[in-house]
Amino acid sequence: MSINKRVETLIDKTSNSKSDFSKATGISTVILSHISSGRNKVSLTAVEQIIKAFPTINAEWILTGKGQMYRDGLENDIAEELESALILLEDEHKRYTKSMESKISVLRRTIAALKS
Repeated sequence: MSINKRVETLIDKTSNSKSDFSKATGISTVILSHISSGRNKVSLTAVEQIIKAFPTINAEWILTGKGQMYRDGLENDIAEELESALILLEDEHKRYTKSMESKISVLRRTIAALKS
């Protein structure tokens, strides 16, 4: 697997989109698109930006493809971080859903009042 493919894999594993990965790393979405298409090779600066943004990523894996994507012993830490993020997201979803249900209810009552 080429370094460009490894960066694409990182984008898929660490972010919801190239835009999110771009925000996290500071690598422009244009450069990420060029990397994905094979037009540009991944620069050392880009690798440094990735490592700073995602310190659990194994730099040797990015550069050479050797070893695991994540540094040894960090998989559990990553899983715990993801579980925490998931709980926060679920809580936010519940709050949003309640807010929307309340707004829908108000609109239904207003429409019913206007019709009567």
